[in-house]
Amino acid sequence: MLYGIQARQSVRLTEIGRALEEPISLKKTEYRLCRQLRRQGLWERLSKILGRMAAARIQDLTLLILDLSDISKKYARRMEYLARVRDGSEDGLANGYWLLQIIGAESGKHMVLPLYNRLYSQRSPDHQSENIEILTAIETVSQTTQGKGVWVMDRGGDRDKLLFPLIKSKRRFLIRLGKGRDLIYQGRALDDLEIALGCPMLYQESIIKEEGEKARCLRLEFGVRPVTLPGLNEHLKRAFTAVFPPAIPIPASNGFFHHKFWGNSWPSSLLTIGQK
Repeated sequence: MLYGIQARQSVRLTEIGRALEEPISLKKTEYRLCRQLRRQGLWERLSKILGRMAAARIQDLTLLILDLSDISKKYARRMEYLARVRDGSEDGLANGYWLLQIIGAESGKHMVLPLYNRLYSQRSPDHQSENIEILTAIETVSQTTQGKGVWVMDRGGDRDKLLFPLIKSKRRFLIRLGKGRDLIYQGRALDDLEIALGCPMLYQESIIKEEGEKARCLRLEFGVRPVTLPGLNEHLKRAFTAVFPPAIPIPASNGFFHHKFWGNSWPSSLLTIGQK
């Protein structure tokens, strides 16, 4: 299967079958590949093997980047549990499946480690909720990596149903906050933007932003405020980041992923927690 994908640069079974050049009809080869792909437990076994192979390279500060995306199948009509998804590339609704991916990345390195990849549909009878899909993925990878790494999520991860379990299980994380998030600072509940605007920028880093074949060095200034979440007594540390110019990512953590985690907002806010 992997040989066929590499040789034909395609995931279509007919193309994979042509690459194998078996002494049987192409139709029979395609049937055999379909039958093997339908084996019960195949995805679970492959995921465990992949996790074990990558786990040895995961360190305490490795970024575990969780991304929710989609695969659009706008011409499909009879695929199993086909559901409506938000097509990010077309900025609209389409038929397809949700895609949950987790990769590992190190600051200053270009190597990316695939850790978890799962398609799911809200129309499947086994599906419970998106939050459960995310928490299950986090727990699966965390068991494999023995709790190492720092979880990174975009503002879609700013939900109490995700934050509270992460904190209670002592996971370290870095999550971009959504608009209107209330935090408790110095005993008062304040909007995150209000806290950020009063935060002195005491730290700075320089990062490289790549634009096509060009690269330029940009200065990133940021400050930190200790906060807590309403309804939770755990003491958190919250990093408020002011970026000059805007549209730059997480502070020097993973430059080649900056376009995924930042828009043009300023100042931008991250909620972080680190525990030994």
